[in-house]
Amino acid sequence: MDDILLTSDLTSRYKISRKTLWSWQSTETMPRGFAKPFPAPDFPGNPNRWKSESVKEWEGVKQPIN
Repeated sequence: MDDILLTSDLTSRYKISRKTLWSWQSTETMPRGFAKPFPAPDFPGNPNRWKSESVKEWEGVKQPIN
């Protein structure tokens, strides 16, 4: 079974606020150094939930050097 990460897990992991996490999900508001936006929740709801696989895949994307 996949590990599931909650919003609170991700905000703690990256030391960011929930608002920042949501801004990372849009190509318009993500930091310029990101190669692609943060993935949308695999299981939207309250709380939102992500498969750890989805997050690891995003972390593995090589970020461009500015």
